[in-house]
Amino acid sequence: MLLNMMVTCVTAGRLCFKEKTSIVVLCADAQCHIFDATFDSSSHLQSICCQKLACNAKDARILEGDGPCDMAVAYSDRVVRLFRWVPQSKTDKKPGELVLLIKWELAGQVSRISLHSTSKASNLILASQPGGGFAFLQKKFETYESRMCPTLVYHPPRKNPNQNTETRTWLVGDLRCNTAKQSTSLIGLCLADGTLQLISADLHQSEAMWSVSLPVNGELFGLSKFDLTNSDADELAVCCWDGSTYICNQNADILHFPVGQACQAFTAGRLAISPKVNVPVLVYATCEQSTLIFYNLDVNSVPSYSLHNALSNRPDVLEKFAKYHISYSDPIKLRKAIRFLLYHPPRHHH
Repeated sequence: MLLNMMVTCVTAGRLCFKEKTSIVVLCADAQCHIFDATFDSSSHLQSICCQKLACNAKDARILEGDGPCDMAVAYSDRVVRLFRWVPQSKTDKKPGELVLLIKWELAGQVSRISLHSTSKASNLILASQPGGGFAFLQKKFETYESRMCPTLVYHPPRKNPNQNTETRTWLVGDLRCNTAKQSTSLIGLCLADGTLQLISADLHQSEAMWSVSLPVNGELFGLSKFDLTNSDADELAVCCWDGSTYICNQNADILHFPVGQACQAFTAGRLAISPKVNVPVLVYATCEQSTLIFYNLDVNSVPSYSLHNALSNRPDVLEKFAKYHISYSDPIKLRKAIRFLLYHPPRHHH
């Protein structure tokens, strides 16, 4: 499908139909194109709807649920709009249209919107704000200076005298964690200057769990979440202009590697490389007009472990060492035995 205008953002979800996924493409000239993602033809996409919304969309998210499906769209004029898909009757020529429900006006530029869930609410809309702040956008109204306004709950940036308050901020909400001890309302947040944070947040309170400063050469962007290690917990992935990629788990352990090319767009997630099978994937759009897709990411752990630590999970191997009176509780003796087996194994003469 060839579009005659610059595409500014793309999202996917069950917007038009409960039983199948739609792809939504927003263009700089305000056109919104919706396609059927389940269409079988490899040559072109089947168009569901084309509608004019508003110019200069920056990011979009589909709010799936049991009721009507909504789509939140962030724009370059510090505005976020919420649209609802309204099906038409069978006699109409088009299947439906997007209807504007709410328009929020924020104090600063919105680089990213995301969805977040807490113990009391789900599908909360998050909007990033400069300098590390963010806001919850609520679907209700309040009176402000004698007029009705949609409700915003601001979480201001953490005070840091060395930080630019206008630095672009990326965020991703609703991170999964695999232990009951951790908060179930985690947000990942990064600033363009290299700051990466994990935040525990509900509607009215937020607390930084940790904050790290990454040694970046350029701006960070494209903050994403995905379960890289198959641990039922989400890792954070973020990229820099020079292609440097950082993957961080919820304990602030960091895996860093260079891609080797300058990049202008990045995302990570569990995506389908083959039909009906989602695997961890890293996707880069480079400045050399190419797209890089990395899969087969065989990573079991973000931090590296010594062989001595790895043996703690192998009782069968420890039993064999015990037959030779080598105990795991004696690390010096165990280290000598491992070194002997690795570098001076006994030779078998035939």
